[in-house]
Amino acid sequence: MRKVYHGKDIEVSFDLDICIHVAECLRGQREVFQLDRRPWILPDATSADEVADVVERCPSGALQYRRHDGGAQENPDATTTITAIRNGPLLVTGKVEVRYEDGTVEALPRATLCRCGESTHKPFCDNSHLAIGFKALGIPYRIHLSPVRPRLAEPISKEEDPRGH
Repeated sequence: MRKVYHGKDIEVSFDLDICIHVAECLRGQREVFQLDRRPWILPDATSADEVADVVERCPSGALQYRRHDGGAQENPDATTTITAIRNGPLLVTGKVEVRYEDGTVEALPRATLCRCGESTHKPFCDNSHLAIGFKALGIPYRIHLSPVRPRLAEPISKEEDPRGH
């Protein structure tokens, strides 16, 4: 479920269900993204350009933005690129259109898709590959430790994640 955080110049939305806990948000603009406050996202805490830059680093598409200041909206490349992450999901960038069984369609600028087959939130990765020790070729992807991923091989659960409350 996507939650929207409104700002004067930019709004940021977050969907915990598709987050893979890479924590680019927490490493980006600490004035904007802070786990120990409510709301945890304050879009007006810095410039809309800086907020947009951090949001675009989110590989899963869990974070997205919409500009209200006339600034450029995120405009995914018409070419969709799929990159296999070593021992992890498929990183998809570009125009991603997800069709669900109930007929709804969601458009994303980026997504991380399950390739281990164990995700409970298919087609999206939910980090189940970590629990089963999934091994597969791909490019290395740097994951930083953070409060949402205190150990590389084990992010916190969705229930424990303070961003969902």
